[in-house]
Amino acid sequence: MPTGRGPETPYEWFGGDLRGVEQHLDHIERLGANVIYLTPIFPAGSTHRYDSTSFDRIDPLLGGDEALQSLVLAAHARGMRVISDLTTNHTGDKHEWFVAGERELYLFDESGDYASWWGVKTLPKLNWESEELRGRIEAVARKWLAPPYELDGWRVDVANMSGRHGDVDVNRDVAPLLRSAVGDKLLVAEHNHDFRPDFAGWHGTMNYPGFASPVAQWLRGDAELPFPVPRLGGKQIVATTRAFRAGVPWQSTLHSWALLDSHDRPRFSTIAGSRDRHLVAIGLQMTTPGVPMIFAGDEIGLEGAWGEDARRTMPWDKRDQWDDVLFEEFRRLIVLRRSEPTLVRGGIRYVHVTEDAIAYLRETRDERLLCLASRAPHDPIRVPFRSLETLYGADAEDGVLSAEGPSFHIWRING
Repeated sequence: MPTGRGPETPYEWFGGDLRGVEQHLDHIERLGANVIYLTPIFPAGSTHRYDSTSFDRIDPLLGGDEALQSLVLAAHARGMRVISDLTTNHTGDKHEWFVAGERELYLFDESGDYASWWGVKTLPKLNWESEELRGRIEAVARKWLAPPYELDGWRVDVANMSGRHGDVDVNRDVAPLLRSAVGDKLLVAEHNHDFRPDFAGWHGTMNYPGFASPVAQWLRGDAELPFPVPRLGGKQIVATTRAFRAGVPWQSTLHSWALLDSHDRPRFSTIAGSRDRHLVAIGLQMTTPGVPMIFAGDEIGLEGAWGEDARRTMPWDKRDQWDDVLFEEFRRLIVLRRSEPTLVRGGIRYVHVTEDAIAYLRETRDERLLCLASRAPHDPIRVPFRSLETLYGADAEDGVLSAEGPSFHIWRING
């Protein structure tokens, strides 16, 4: 397992495969998660596999096609779903289409050179003006969602870049084509920036700008990170999250992923710098509109200061490295998330926002829950609710909420 700052390379192989995931379904079920998201599982030249060499088979290193079938079948038997990663913007330069010289599928200029993702020549860019390309991508998407594999949906890599190059922009055609392939299964777009102009057609997005970034800016500790993360107050981050929710339909918000980190970001344990602040972030994640997504290993406190560093292996045989307290709090909050329909579908209203404390309601016609997140001790907060049933955190007496921090609390309003 990599430790500390080292070479940023996508070629180190630490083992692990799809059958290993299947062998640890007990852990996933105990945590309370019910969907597994797999980064790319097609053959590729690197361990991250965003430089695919084929879309027609599962990487033999991961166990091949049969291992995927077995994992999905086992997950479905437990009531879990499995989705994976589809790259529609580019392939690897060793992909069988590129090697075969199928130029219509890729973007070339007049000199004969090909376009690539961010100028990385191992990642030639696909040509979305080609009807042949569109047909092939649709066929790939359908194949792995159908029997005998039966994946439950796709997360689409750099979805905002697909169909865009120079003066050409046919990005608006990507989501409808994929929606026709997925039917009633899930389609989520990766979008690291402002996704609001591009949400149409997707069920949701990975909500980096409207959730992950604001939460990190509010709760960050003193860790040295590879990119600047300002420390902002509660009013600023609430304004940001509200602006993003207001910019897309409510159903898109509910289907977007509320994540704290991912395989492309520093681990939130490292960002927060303390378990207490991390727990506040988890509370926000489990009570915000959207679908909570946990990067494997976050639940036991894995660290990582940048994308490659964050992709550490799970220390299955080193339980002394697990933060068991963090794991149990994850479980408690996940149970609440899954057992309270108001946290899944309810609206949100803010009732108190200061630099260090944020209180908000999640509510439906039948129920109201009051949540309080704080990053530091603050003045006591008085609310016009006298009967507050504690679901998580400290009790509230006579409508006065806890002034402790960092801390997170949830109460049911009974009157």
